[in-house]
Amino acid sequence: MAQHVAEQGLTRDELMALRNKRTGMTVFQVSWIMAFVCLIVVNWQIRSNAPSWPPAGVEPLSSILPTIVTLFLAASGWLVHNALQAINADQLGRFFSQWRLALVLGAAFVVVIAFEWITIPTSGMYSTVFRVMTAFHAIHALVIGLYMWLVDRRVRAGQVTSHDTWAVEAGTKLWYFVIVAWIMFYVVLYVL
Repeated sequence: MAQHVAEQGLTRDELMALRNKRTGMTVFQVSWIMAFVCLIVVNWQIRSNAPSWPPAGVEPLSSILPTIVTLFLAASGWLVHNALQAINADQLGRFFSQWRLALVLGAAFVVVIAFEWITIPTSGMYSTVFRVMTAFHAIHALVIGLYMWLVDRRVRAGQVTSHDTWAVEAGTKLWYFVIVAWIMFYVVLYVL
């Protein structure tokens, strides 16, 4: 609700610019999620041509650590949502605590996935597909996490206020993208 109140003070041109940014973000998210879907299709295609998956003699990946950090990632989505609400309500203390905790959980996620990436035994196509998918996602998580860190700095410097929260909204939407993309990969890599 606070976001809508702030938008009421925008001029017609500012409101149109904000709507254009939101539309652009949606187009970006849909187009990039399609790249993740393509990697999932490739994974399934390789699996369907293999006699067994994982191949004989290869231990399936343990899902314990990835499940824990997937829960961290889901919690970070709730935190960025709360941070966006806080900045819209001019509650900077609450914004920083929620936003920064989301960044910490995101960093923990990246560390665990990097650990998984490094420690998976080399086993031909099984480990290669895993490494490609997790590296593709980790790069996105790192870049978006860096953007979120820069947003934190901009808020701290007073460059983002409750009257112009697009940077925080964009970071939130990009982080949602990281979460959705990972959940899709998690299901393919660890559940199916």
